[in-house]
This record gives sequence, C-alpha cells and structure tokens, in this order.
Amino acid sequence: MPKVGRSLGMAVTVAVTAVGATAVTASPAAAYCRSGMTTWNNTSFSKTIGVNTTFPTGMRTGLSGGLTQWNQSGSALSYTTPTYTTGWLIYAFRGSHSYSPLMGSAPGIALTMVSGSTHSGGELILSTQYTWVNASQDINAGIADVQTVAVHEVGHFTGLAHPWPGPCTDGTSYTSAEQQSVMSTINTGTRRFVNSDDIAGVTAIY
Repeated sequence: MPKVGRSLGMAVTVAVTAVGATAVTASPAAAYCRSGMTTWNNTSFSKTIGVNTTFPTGMRTGLSGGLTQWNQSGSALSYTTPTYTTGWLIYAFRGSHSYSPLMGSAPGIALTMVSGSTHSGGELILSTQYTWVNASQDINAGIADVQTVAVHEVGHFTGLAHPWPGPCTDGTSYTSAEQQSVMSTINTGTRRFVNSDDIAGVTAIY
C-alpha cells in the first residue's frame, strides 16, 4: 500500500482547549490543504477500522477518540469506534500497534490503498518505538499521545494534507486556523481536538 501521510510530531507541548470537548475555533477557517491527497471512494461513508485484539488496552480510548473527532455535523463521513477482533485482516481499513520502515522516526503513519484520486482502505500504524500515553506528548523524548497522533493520521484518510507552505501546493496561505489545526505538525505538541479549519475541510469533501 503506498504511503500517503505521515505524522511528524514535534517536542513543543501546546495544549489545545476544546470547545464542548469537540473542536476549537480559529479563523479564517477555510484554507485547509488537500495537496496530493485522496478521499474515500464509495458512497457509504460510515467507516469501521478493524484492529487486532493484541492492540494495547491502554491505547484504545485514544484511538477511538482520534477517529470520532472527525464525526462533525454537516459531513456525511463518520468513523465508528474500532472493532477489536482476531479477524482484523478482513477489514479494508485496519489499525495496528507495530512498525513499518516507511515510518522512519514518526510516531504514526497512514497508508492507503489508492486507485486514482480515491482510496478504498488502508492501515493506520502507531509505532512500537514510542511510549504511548493519554496525556501531554514529548516526541523528542519518545513519548506520544494516542489521540493526538490518531486524529492527525485519520485526517489523512479523510483527505487532508499538512497545510503549511512547502507540503501544501494548493495556493492557500498558512492561516491562523491552519496553524491550530490537527493537520499541522509544526510545533503542535499535544493536539487532540479538530478545529474549525479541520471541520471546514471534512465538510467540504463529504
């Protein structure tokens, strides 16, 4: 499966407070980046991720939170809570606690099964080379927050790219909303909740 997105966590910890425990507001909130990204390719936009039962119990709440942050009103896309099963390989969309050389030193990666401008599934990998917490992360110290990494990587499955100039070539500026987005990985630290720019992106796509 070709690589589409990877999380590049930084060591600076900046806590983001969620409004209503779901999203933060920043403006302008319509400059999300989609450079080089694909979207889910079928008409059913309710997605379930299959995860092996060996996935650590202490990481499950964060994984679920990272998925369901994208279930915002106005979007047809929804991610269900993960299904933990020994038959996880039958799921086109899978999650694992493992390691792929494609990750390099990143704590997480989104790999997709691409066909043209869309994808039909993929794998979300959270690296075994990190200590995983449900708290503030320090990537340089090898400590990663599950929901922070999961919500970012699931954003790639959703069809969003890193928004800052360089990776983003769609002509948008790097707005204050994008700087606070879960899709930005520049000096973001702990960032568990989608913001208004993330929501603008997902609702525009689906």
